[in-house]
Amino acid sequence: MRRTFPRRHGRRPPGASASDCAAPSAAAPPSLPPSPPFPAAPPPPATEPRGPDLPYVTPVETQTLWLLGLANDLHLHSEELFRIYCHRDPQIERLTAALEGLGKTQEALLSNATDPPPAESTAPEDIAWRRCTVAYAYAGLLTAKATLRAQPALVAAVQMRLNPVPLYHYSPERSAYFKGLSATREVLDEATWKLREVAEHLTGPEPDLLKAVTGEFAHKVVRSAAVSQRPTTPKTAAEAAGPAATVVLAPAASVRSAASNGKRR
Repeated sequence: MRRTFPRRHGRRPPGASASDCAAPSAAAPPSLPPSPPFPAAPPPPATEPRGPDLPYVTPVETQTLWLLGLANDLHLHSEELFRIYCHRDPQIERLTAALEGLGKTQEALLSNATDPPPAESTAPEDIAWRRCTVAYAYAGLLTAKATLRAQPALVAAVQMRLNPVPLYHYSPERSAYFKGLSATREVLDEATWKLREVAEHLTGPEPDLLKAVTGEFAHKVVRSAAVSQRPTTPKTAAEAAGPAATVVLAPAASVRSAASNGKRR
């Protein structure tokens, strides 16, 4: 009869005894390195101050801060144009960047002007809202006017770069360049002090500026602000496009009008 022996899972290495190859007993488990300690929990957030610790900002104060912020932006644009003006050579890149920033400010003004004003009421916040809306629209008009005043300066700067002239020699392009920058700064300064004036009179008696914009001759004020080189006042607004204004036709237009009337007859 054939004898069987248990299968061995491995051979004993040379020089090793049977006790060395024995399996470890369950009473002595292998030791493991200590685990690192867990990070400490973050401290609880501090409680926000409540009640009298936080000052309450009224809606009128919020509107005032917005108006003053936009007036400050327009003032910064004017200062940047003054720095460009101080250079005798054309600054095309800086002037282009200034016009791009001015366009963003105008976009902010127009977005605030398109907000629907609240219904007619005597509440201070509603009065401030309506006055702010008018101020934003009027400042947007002046910002567009400033952009138009700066376009000839940009064109003249390009012409001066394409056809350079000596630094201290007179040229029509150099004159148009500096005149355009100066006219742009005048319009921006006008928009700045008008926004600040409205911000100081959001409540209480209506200032003369808002009376001119919202009064009987409002359309004349807008027309005067768009075409005039000087700041608009109620006096100049009443005289702009008044009843004494006349329309003079050019000779060529009169001849064409007469010829067309003869054909119709």
